[in-house]
Amino acid sequence: MRTAASAQLAGAAVARGARRGPPVRDDARVAAEDAEIVSLRARLAEGDAIVALGAVDGLTARIAERAGVETLYHGGYALAAHQFGVPDVGLVGRAEVVESVRRMRAATSLPIVVDADTGYGNESGVWLTVRELEAVGANAIQIEDQVAPKRCGHMEGKEVIPRDEMVLKVRAAVAARRSDETVVVARTDALQVTGLDDAIDRCNAYADAGADLLFVDAPRTREEYETIAARCSAPCLANMTETGRSPSIPTPELEEMGYRLIIFPSTQTWLFARAYTELAEAVARDRSTAALLDRFAGFDEVNELLGLSEWTNR
Repeated sequence: MRTAASAQLAGAAVARGARRGPPVRDDARVAAEDAEIVSLRARLAEGDAIVALGAVDGLTARIAERAGVETLYHGGYALAAHQFGVPDVGLVGRAEVVESVRRMRAATSLPIVVDADTGYGNESGVWLTVRELEAVGANAIQIEDQVAPKRCGHMEGKEVIPRDEMVLKVRAAVAARRSDETVVVARTDALQVTGLDDAIDRCNAYADAGADLLFVDAPRTREEYETIAARCSAPCLANMTETGRSPSIPTPELEEMGYRLIIFPSTQTWLFARAYTELAEAVARDRSTAALLDRFAGFDEVNELLGLSEWTNR
């Protein structure tokens, strides 16, 4: 059933188009359309909630698409861990995120939601971040209100910038879009810093500034999730990171609360860390991989996944 929040998403796009006229489209956006990428904005405005799975590179993107996953989430925690081997404490910048998204887009036609941390600077930095991520094929761009250098939303010791400063960043992100298809996600980390009421007030201010989706990170209870969805003035995102500080809530229950986008941002990281540890320990112990051979994907299977036949038949 189409909800009031869903109608708000669709109506906002129409209103922006009326104000700004036809959007200017760059080559990446045209290429995305040619690849028949599903409109994330249209999908958010109808049907059940979208479930987005974390992916960190071309291989994970291909695996997810082949398995039938609907949307990908390019998260900052996973990027820092997989590509740089560092914690999510603000050590990875705009250029690295843009390049990673560019590679992922080349491998998949699925919509990609991109975690852009604090937007990498002030309003001008946010403007540039949105332009560059949009140009390489991001369908949604998420910015947050932490003080830089930021840290993972489930870590302790976070600080947030003043609400009015983040409002300016959200306005900059909205103004930077070349396409009305691009969704702006505004995240607040104020819950652990200044409390639930301030977190919700911040989100509503960000919605007034033009954010399409609202994201309060790291609620500690089911009741907090319910309150956030009920009191926020725009559709909300729920983060179901399995080993963090928040409770795991089944997707149908989050949908019933009114959440429109549900992300599993670092699941691949938890899984890979355990699996590769087992592999490394086996090699160190046995000087062989024989103990794990029955768990491997086959050579031909992986080549098929990577599209070998498409390349050899060009």
